[in-house]
Amino acid sequence: MPSEYPNVANQIQDAREFDLLQLAVTFQKNITKGSFVLVNHEEFIVGGALFDVSLSWYRLNDRLIISDSASEIARYCNLDISKSAVALNLIGSLPFYPFQNVAMWEGVNKVQPFCILKGGKSPQLEEYKTWIPPELNNDVELTLQNIRERFFELLTFYTSSYSNVSTDLSGGVDSATIAYALKAQNTNIKLYHARTDSTSNNDTKWASMFANDMYESLNLLPSIGETGRRFETDLPYSGSILPESPVIWADTEGYVENIIKFNDNYGDSVHFLGLGGDELFTRMPAYAWTFVRQNRMRSLSFSLRYSLLTRISYLRGVSNLIDNRSFKDVLKEEIEIGFGQAKPRRKESDLAWFGKITIPSWLSKDYYSPSYQIAMETVKEIPEGLDSDRSKHQAIESLLFQRHVVSQLNNIYGSKINWQAPFLDPKIIEYALSIPIRYHSDARITKPMLYKATKGIVPIEVFTRGFKGDYSTFLYNAYKEAVKKNIHLVREFKVVELGIVDPEILVNVLSLPTALGDRIADFERLTAVERWLHNAIS
Repeated sequence: MPSEYPNVANQIQDAREFDLLQLAVTFQKNITKGSFVLVNHEEFIVGGALFDVSLSWYRLNDRLIISDSASEIARYCNLDISKSAVALNLIGSLPFYPFQNVAMWEGVNKVQPFCILKGGKSPQLEEYKTWIPPELNNDVELTLQNIRERFFELLTFYTSSYSNVSTDLSGGVDSATIAYALKAQNTNIKLYHARTDSTSNNDTKWASMFANDMYESLNLLPSIGETGRRFETDLPYSGSILPESPVIWADTEGYVENIIKFNDNYGDSVHFLGLGGDELFTRMPAYAWTFVRQNRMRSLSFSLRYSLLTRISYLRGVSNLIDNRSFKDVLKEEIEIGFGQAKPRRKESDLAWFGKITIPSWLSKDYYSPSYQIAMETVKEIPEGLDSDRSKHQAIESLLFQRHVVSQLNNIYGSKINWQAPFLDPKIIEYALSIPIRYHSDARITKPMLYKATKGIVPIEVFTRGFKGDYSTFLYNAYKEAVKKNIHLVREFKVVELGIVDPEILVNVLSLPTALGDRIADFERLTAVERWLHNAIS
């Protein structure tokens, strides 16, 4: 991929000065997509982009087949779909890590996050971890300066590499920050915004105000509700490209294709996304647990304030804050509870590593045991969480998911537009993760660290508008329409034909009058998996 060459060439003056492992780390940190292979007379190393989770491999007789698409390996090697992996994918409450490593195809292996694959004279392949999260750095001013410099360095690189530059302008903080930064560099940009479909949602008003402030026109596209493909079960993917796993951002698929439709310079265009900003510059759900450990003596009074703010008893609040169970132990226990192998806990903690794991009632009983087994085997293979700190673990896990979305975007639509998310750059991630949790809170503004890093470029009004608008109204309406459309077609679903879903229970669930959040989320995941299956089998 010629677009990736400058990313690496600028970092390496003379490859002979590096050993193979050092060279791999340099490549991994600087490429944004694809995979690389390094070979010398003794060994070889295969890797992908640092925050990518798509690198897969398969042994075909005496050959090693490697790709950043498990589906391409399956096509090349004529592999069968793994029904157990399909069943596991239907459980949307499982955390992204480590279950992103369960391939949808029999026999395909996936490389763990932040690892490279190393081989040599021995037939055994070894995974080497090349990246660990940064330590905390109390020199926040220097860190913010580093974020600012790297942010503008990235924008300069991409705007100088492509003649056609566009960006989202959703009305939120992250996309507005990118747009203002591009404008500050005198870049000729196109701004795209999907209209809101609710009168109570003022994102369109804010996006228009930001565009006017930049003296730029705002390309208004139909609302996500009008063009989204949420709950579609048999629609082909663009270009008949089969992604390596189900697309669970189908609600914005129509918006993406509208951007492509209005683009007049295919192959020489870059579009910026604000993904990653929330993970780096807001507090994660377990922030209070992290705050106590980072601030020690200063956190003695915090437990009382935390209990008052969350309206729970002081004893329960303290219990949640002092809980030191490891990620791996908690995950094992929650899987056992979810699959009915252990008694449920009386009360859930808001400061847990992840949310409650629930198994959809319509999952076939024949797949309870295989799903449980593959889930436990997946947990067994990991050493621990992504970091010992819960907030940092949650941020990194979400960043991995966001990077996965960008990879899927480039896989499906990359021949027309290069999709880039500056906040997912490894250097920016390292800088932001080194900032102590206490600096991420400010009652006056949203994302105070991002505001300070871009001060003088991005107006303070971007950070004082509060949180983005609510989009749940269309979700409930779309669910009701999808139920009406599909309730009589359930028995024709591929997941039913394969025996993974019990059609009688699914019909009963869809017939219930109340559209609860968990029920909607479960059905949305089911339709995403069903669509992937439909395309994979075709």
